[in-house]
Amino acid sequence: MVLVTMILVSMLTFLAFDLVSGDPARTLLGTEASEAQVMALRQEMGLDRPLPVRYVSWLGGFFTGNLGTSYRYRQPVWSLISDKLELSLYLSLFSFLLIVIISIPLGIISCRRTTMVSTWRHTVLNQLCMAVPPFFTGILFCWIFGVLLKIFIPEDFPGLSVNFGESMIHLFFGAVCLSIPRIAMSVRMLRSTVISEMNKAYVRTAISRGNDRDSVLRRHVLKNSMVTVITFLGQTLAELVGAGIVVEQVLGIPGMGRFLVLSISSRDYPVVQAIVVILAFWVVLAGTTADLINQLIDPRLRLESDRRGG
Repeated sequence: MVLVTMILVSMLTFLAFDLVSGDPARTLLGTEASEAQVMALRQEMGLDRPLPVRYVSWLGGFFTGNLGTSYRYRQPVWSLISDKLELSLYLSLFSFLLIVIISIPLGIISCRRTTMVSTWRHTVLNQLCMAVPPFFTGILFCWIFGVLLKIFIPEDFPGLSVNFGESMIHLFFGAVCLSIPRIAMSVRMLRSTVISEMNKAYVRTAISRGNDRDSVLRRHVLKNSMVTVITFLGQTLAELVGAGIVVEQVLGIPGMGRFLVLSISSRDYPVVQAIVVILAFWVVLAGTTADLINQLIDPRLRLESDRRGG
């Protein structure tokens, strides 16, 4: 199923960029180039071949690690994006780690007190964190930690191989920018899920039989709530690479997001196609992983999936 999804995504991506107006050869050579020069470059790029032939050739190369050649840099696409992909994955996984470590304990703690005052306080703080966009937080961090405290230098990313520690500081602040609104969403989702589960009959029965409320929460409620939580976290992980584009721009992290924007503006379609398909694969992989974990937690989901497959 994952393979079929990825092939469909690659097909739509390839077709979409082929339909976009503009000739990459003309863009590279400029308006003063002759028609013969443009045609010669189109032939060199393989743009004179029929669309199905170009797609099959591109797809075959993709599965063998050949993502094509950049129109702008005249270099293999993979050599251009491999280090940028590494940075984007670091940023996403760093953000996801912060979300999991912070949101799950906070969500559980917030469930223990459901008075009107605590609910109001939680709602206000939650809405405030969700309302602040990551790019604004990034600008604020650049001013406070970059300009005033000089902990890092905005727009001066040293690179993992040059200065790993300073690079991690950049990525940490970027991860915090990305994770703040998603921590708020995760806490809200977990809190509402657990409170809803706590109001069910089996919980009231367990508590009426003398079981401690916290014990019931740990042993039964959290386990039954995990399917919803993991599904939500899987969706969050899938979104992080794409959401990191703005943060990379603000903090000067040379990840895939910045390179994608540059490649779109220069009509470097092989680079754009490769990045879009990689992002799509990341989304599919995150969702599939969440489904597999949920099936391990709740065997009923695995049985339901087997029935659908059969």
